[in-house]
Parts: sequence; C-alpha cells; structure tokens
Amino acid sequence: MSILSILAEVAASRDADELSETVCAVNRDFSAAPLLAHILLEDWHRSHENIVFELGLIGNPSVVDAIASAARTKFKSLVEWDRWCRFQRECAFALARIGTNESRAALEQMVRSEDAHLRQVGEEGLSYWPMPYGVY
Repeated sequence: MSILSILAEVAASRDADELSETVCAVNRDFSAAPLLAHILLEDWHRSHENIVFELGLIGNPSVVDAIASAARTKFKSLVEWDRWCRFQRECAFALARIGTNESRAALEQMVRSEDAHLRQVGEEGLSYWPMPYGVY
C-alpha cells in the first residue's frame, strides 16, 4: 500500500495518533502534498507542525495557499500548548522553502497583516526566500 493510500485512510478515520506516525513516513513524497495540505487545515489532529514542516521539505507549489491560510488559523491544540507563534514561523519557513513567486506573495501578505507576530515571521521568511534546500 502506498503512503498516499495510507495517509488517505488515516485522514478518513481521523485517528490523530496514527496521523502523527504517518506524516513522519511521508518522506518528501511530492504526490502526498495536496492531501497533507487539506489535512493541515483541519482541527481534529495535533500534527500541524509536522505537516507544515513536511510540506516545506516537499516543496510542492500547489500548497502555498493552504500554508498561508494555516498561518492565520488558530488551531486549538497549538494555542493550548502555546505553540501558535512557533507554528506561524514554521509556516513562513515552509513558504520560503517552496521558493515560488506565489510563496513570496504569501509572505508579503503576511508582512501586511494586522497580527504583529505574523508580520515578524513574514519578514523573516522573506529574508530567507528562496530558502536553499537543506537550510530548513
């Protein structure tokens, strides 16, 4: 069974613990990026940080909008664990790693945000854009 099939099954079952393990097994599979991006925006799991990190490593430009949206979404587990600001930074780094004009535009939009921390991490992301492979 492919990692994409396994990921789809785990997402359908909404098994948060299994999702955490499955995300670690994605291993930069380009074809998994759209499904990971969809899962990233859901609030039933606790794997947002791992997913956005993996999406940055995969570098599939189709996920830019999802990452930018996630950076503005206060997922309950990230807020409860005081990881929200760190997650926003990880989103900015993932966008810098993708390195497309669209990812740059998403970072520039972050810089124009009313959220002071989002502006700060957007600026940091732009300072690394395009992030060379291996820096992230």
